[in-house]
Amino acid sequence: MRLLYIYLILIFSIPTVPDSLFALECVNTKFLFDIRPGANQPSDLAVAPNGDIYLVDGVNNRVIVVDRNGRWKFAFGSEGSGKGQFKFPLGIDISEGGKVFIADSRNHRIQVFDLKGNFLYMFSVRREPDEVPPDPVDVAVSRLKDYLYVSDNENHRIKVYRQNGVFEFEWGNFGEQYGEFRYPGILALNPSNEVFVVDVLNTRVQKFDPSGEFIAAIGSWGVLPGEFFRPKGVAIDRKNRVIVSDSYMGVLQVFTDLGRFIGVICKKGEKRVFKSPVGLVVDKAGRLLVVEMRGNKITVLKLLE
Repeated sequence: MRLLYIYLILIFSIPTVPDSLFALECVNTKFLFDIRPGANQPSDLAVAPNGDIYLVDGVNNRVIVVDRNGRWKFAFGSEGSGKGQFKFPLGIDISEGGKVFIADSRNHRIQVFDLKGNFLYMFSVRREPDEVPPDPVDVAVSRLKDYLYVSDNENHRIKVYRQNGVFEFEWGNFGEQYGEFRYPGILALNPSNEVFVVDVLNTRVQKFDPSGEFIAAIGSWGVLPGEFFRPKGVAIDRKNRVIVSDSYMGVLQVFTDLGRFIGVICKKGEKRVFKSPVGLVVDKAGRLLVVEMRGNKITVLKLLE
């Protein structure tokens, strides 16, 4: 087991922190429903143009598809290294044209499917001579220049391809300075095609322009509001607010896109606590969908502010 295979292994329990530390500022939400499709430690999700929800069920080496109300539709994938097979897939994104991109982590590649789960094509993640085998943990589809952003967790870089698999450029290396990473993870793009990267062990989210130029850092290490202990997921809502999950603390926090802390995701003025929240997405209806890894479910919330 790799020491920092960070999305499938959670060693510590959630610590107890007084609610008063998190109740200074709230972004209130209303619980809508849970989706429990039989996943085992799911990691990430994406929403298709028709509203269907695609959930990465990595331990079971498959992707589960449910409709927007959580009703089961189908699943695809199995364990292996062949076409349409996976070894611990982690991240997912879906293009406006309906292509499903999967970060097939242990197979060191990206696989692409149609919305029915039919295999289309795949490509290996680029490896430089000085690099270890790449560990793609997430993908993000851009409308700009047909880019596909890939976070290579083991090599601490963001690698950029055309969506047909042609390599374009990359940035980053191991370190703590801006533009450097210690195990980059889940990605998100805003409507301006700016790139948000969860920089896991640097306990922050970094924002870049589409070419990889650093813009801002969001968050820092700690357990107080505006700080992270183990950030895992990031999503952008319709107000361009940045929502970040902290899997260790079990909370979600909200920031401006330049890093000013806004508040904690709450219920009636008290923080909501999740079971190891990881991947997040805000759908076209403005609902916040949260993957709870240890809860083996998707929690669906309505943002009230």
